[in-house]
Amino acid sequence: MATKKTTDKLKDIAKDVQEAAKPYVEKVEPYIEKAREKAEPMLDEVKEKSAPVIKDVKEKADPVIKDVMEKADPVIKEVKKRTAPATKAIKEQSEKAADAVKAATKDITETAAKKSTKTEFFIQYQDYEVRTQDIADKIREQYISLGHKASDIKELQIYLKPEENAAYYVVNHKDTGKFTY
Repeated sequence: MATKKTTDKLKDIAKDVQEAAKPYVEKVEPYIEKAREKAEPMLDEVKEKSAPVIKDVKEKADPVIKDVMEKADPVIKEVKKRTAPATKAIKEQSEKAADAVKAATKDITETAAKKSTKTEFFIQYQDYEVRTQDIADKIREQYISLGHKASDIKELQIYLKPEENAAYYVVNHKDTGKFTY
């Protein structure tokens, strides 16, 4: 845990240093470009002359590299073997965390979409047009005017009877009433 915090701090410091150095880097870039243009022909010459030396070093280093790899192989296999359970656990937890983040993001997105959607519901019957929200508001007002508190309303069921120009209601599965519109 401390290593992660240290790594994060180092990344922040590196980012700050990079930002602070930016104006100086921009001033130096034209000079670097000129130096690069002048050095390019020389680099080609150096590459040409150093190719045989590099080839010779590679040939001499190959057996040493092979020997190191052969000696390191059993150690690498042992490390992989010992760290396999931890690696598996980390991978599983990472997958679970990723799934949780995806689910949370989906829930948040869906909730935001529902909240941002405005819906109006109208009932049209013969010569009348009534918005259902208006009926619900009027029923709440009527219920409160009968001496109840608005906070008492936990559930409200409304039964609309357009042929009677009336809405019957049940509050909290016990109090009933009728509203005529």
